Amino acid sequence: MNLVEVKIEDKEIYNRFVANAETGSFLQSWEWGEWQAALERRVFRYKMIDDSGAQIASILLIKMPLPLGKYYLYSPYGPVGSEKLKVQSEKLLQELRLKFIDAIFIRLEPKNTFNFLLSTFNSKIVKSTNIQPGKTLLIDLSKTQDELLAEMHHKTRYNIRLAQKHGVEIKDEFDISIGNGLFAKEAVNLIVETGKRQGYKGYGIEYYQKMIDCLAMQNRGDLKLHIYKAIYNNKLLSSAIMIDFPARGGSASGGGIRTFLFGGSADEDKNVMAPYLMHWQAMRDAKAAGLSQYDFWGVETSSGDVPGFVRFKLGFAPPSATSSGPSGQPGSGSTSGVKEYTGAYDLVISSFGYKLYEIFRKIKRLL
Repeated sequence: MNLVEVKIEDKEIYNRFVANAETGSFLQSWEWGEWQAALERRVFRYKMIDDSGAQIASILLIKMPLPLGKYYLYSPYGPVGSEKLKVQSEKLLQELRLKFIDAIFIRLEPKNTFNFLLSTFNSKIVKSTNIQPGKTLLIDLSKTQDELLAEMHHKTRYNIRLAQKHGVEIKDEFDISIGNGLFAKEAVNLIVETGKRQGYKGYGIEYYQKMIDCLAMQNRGDLKLHIYKAIYNNKLLSSAIMIDFPARGGSASGGGIRTFLFGGSADEDKNVMAPYLMHWQAMRDAKAAGLSQYDFWGVETSSGDVPGFVRFKLGFAPPSATSSGPSGQPGSGSTSGVKEYTGAYDLVISSFGYKLYEIFRKIKRLL
């Protein structure tokens, strides 16, 4: 087994492997690594080759700073790989420890379960707090529009029709040149304002604008950015940042996934139900573009509560699909539904450094 760093000339091969893997995600794409680099974070990309010369794994790692010049590495929804990786994961962990001997730890957050609790590493693997959604809602776009509508909660269907009746207009117009795009600035402002109004942790305006500028330059590649807007009486009532990537996402048909990454809605004119029509149009557009799944990106909270935004998302899925089975697959009776992932694990490299990190985290939570 050998862990080999991937260079820019192998970008297409790298993305193809990530996309073809059952657990592939845009967070492991080459383009997402470029966005992390734009945030002045160092990014590492590796492929794991077995003894026959075949690639069995791929991993993108982001270097995250810690106090006193220390650091850890983070792999969002990674590693990804073939079935062979499930039995060769111990070797991958060994190789990563050798590559980054001066790191405090490496946070891995795969979608499926590799053999993380092998006896050799039992004392070196610590279950950690999820960074990415541990549960998400996937909608199967291979179904007809009538089938998708029929599976929704009746109130969701009603609200879609109501928004159409009110004449809400949905736009997905984005100029690829940097700094441009119809309602792009207003869309970002609405996302930030919504976060503040609802009291959840988000990012500032500069973060979103920089992300849009960075990813827009790569919109002709494998990762494509969309900014959806719902407009009523020339007012922006709802907006969303979405990302397309040709990952299978566990779908046998492939086709790719559209992910609803960030969203916002205005506090006025709620009666016209603009967000419902915006997502329905985004699903229809994704289906027309040949994508096979629509990812609502998270249907859980750390407290276990079911707030309004979760109920809103679940309204687009069949009732039988709103709880995941024992293996994290959608509930019985539907190929759409909630899917649960393995979650984050920390591979500890420096035991002393990791203890200090945990103490620092506890103190920070108390402040």
